Parts: sequence; C-alpha cells; structure tokens
Amino acid sequence: MTETARLLEDLADRLFSRALADPAARHDTKLAARLRAEAEGAGLPLALVAEADGGMGGTLEETCVIAWRAGYHAAPLPIVPMLLLPTLSGAAPEATLAAPGQREAPGPASLLITPEADHLTIFRAAPGSEGLDGSPWVSATGAEIERILLPGVGQRLAVQGACLTAATMLGAMARVMEITIEYANTRKQFGKPLSKFQALQHMIAEAASDYVVAQAALGGAVQAADGGWLRSILWQSAKVQAGRAATVVAAAGHQVLGAIGFTEEHVLHHYTRRLWLWRDDWGRQATLAAAVGQAAAEDASGLWSHLVDD
Repeated sequence: MTETARLLEDLADRLFSRALADPAARHDTKLAARLRAEAEGAGLPLALVAEADGGMGGTLEETCVIAWRAGYHAAPLPIVPMLLLPTLSGAAPEATLAAPGQREAPGPASLLITPEADHLTIFRAAPGSEGLDGSPWVSATGAEIERILLPGVGQRLAVQGACLTAATMLGAMARVMEITIEYANTRKQFGKPLSKFQALQHMIAEAASDYVVAQAALGGAVQAADGGWLRSILWQSAKVQAGRAATVVAAAGHQVLGAIGFTEEHVLHHYTRRLWLWRDDWGRQATLAAAVGQAAAEDASGLWSHLVDD
C-alpha cells in the first residue's frame, strides 16, 4: 500500500468512524447529507481527479481504499458516483451533465450512472425513491435526464465503477466476517461456543475463502487498470467474484447469527442488504459472468490468453 493510500484510508476511516460510532446515528434522517458534506469537505470525492484539475491525482488502487472503508462502515453514501462524477468535468461541459433548465449538475445522491461503450446515461430518480446508500432506485417513475456521448470515457467508467463497487463490497464483507466470527466465538449452544461446531466452521471457512479470491481478483484488475491494461475480462471477473463472495459471506453471517441479524437493533443487515444490492451495481453479476464465459469460449486459447501479458 502506498503512502497516499494509507493517508486516504486513515482519513476515510476516521471520518466514517466518528459519524457512525453511535449505533443510533443510523436512524438519523440527516445522517446521509451530513456525512456527504463532511466527505466533500475532506476532499475525498477528488481522489481520482488529476492534480492539474485541483484533485489528489490518486490511482484507482489508492481510491479503492476509500470505497473499501465506506463499505466497512456501511456508510449511507453513494460512494462510487461521488468518486467518479468529479472525473467527468474534463470530458463534458458542466451544462451537459445538468437536467434541462438546470445550471448545475445534480448531486451524486440523485444520479445513477450507466456507462456503455461510447456514452453515459444519467437518470434522476423520482422524489422519495432513494435506496439504502442514498442512491436512487431507477424505475418507471425515474426520468432519464440525458444520454451523453463521451467517446472512450464509457470504458474507463465501466472499469473504475466496477472495481470501486467491488472494493466497497469487500469492505462490507470484511465487517460481516468480523461480526460473524465474534458472534460464533461468544455465543454458546449446548454448552460450547458455536465456533466449535464443525458445520459452522466449514461455512465460515468457505466464506473466508471466497473473500480472499475476490480480493485477489480485484487486486489484479486494479493493478492492470492503473497500468493502462483495460482488458474487460479482468474487471468483469473481479466484479463477478465479488458478487459470488457477497452471496456466500452474507448467507454465512445470517445463518450463524440467526434471526437476530435481521432485527433493527442489530447492525448485520445494514451490511448484507447493501451487499445484495451491490451485486448488480455497475454490471449485473449474471451479465458479466456470461461475458467472461463468452470471451473464453470465443478465444482459441481459452482463458489463458486473457491471463497473460500480450
């Protein structure tokens, strides 16, 4: 981890820890707005923006630590749009990012970005339809603002969005694993801790294994992206594996904790509900898995040519 990454991680961790130290804070309706203002005040959304444009000039790997910490604390922020929207200022006029009749671009809590090969689709959700992290639920009541042609930007956003989402998921999964293991070690059944039951040991071990695989997949994808190697199969695989690991980790957490994990008083569901939603953010898990399989099937060398340098 670079020195910049350590500084960003420490800054994000202190900010989110302070805001969410009190469990009751999550019931505050003004928490999301206050937390977003503090994050913007600390400059976190400028992590990926070039220094020449007034940003930090961080790499994708360094910026992922912010997303990881946001996931670890289940921060009620649309962290991925917050980190990506500032990078668009040099790709399109500010007025282009605004809805008709607006002078300024709407904030990230009002947007859902859908990157494709050569354009960016921006939606504004219907009032009152915000999701768990402040992002909108885009449905029949949502309105598409504009489809913006940004040659070459769509691919970059797809890679960065998928990797940052996977990093957020890994942060949340790390916390779910901590909660699960702590509960298994302290909760007793039939006179011994739950962690002594072999079936639960296997369940937790499987979840930990999937987490490590997802971590490795994301690390490879991020390093490749920072090196200018944007081969789709790498970031697609990272996002797919993050989705698979999220399913296994969330299931293990709820099976070990039982019904208590779904109660309003317990923090577990703040993580698992987000994990279930993030599986299909910035690339649906099933769609990306099919793309990975298709890429391997269409190549005479199979997966090998996608795993080694050209």
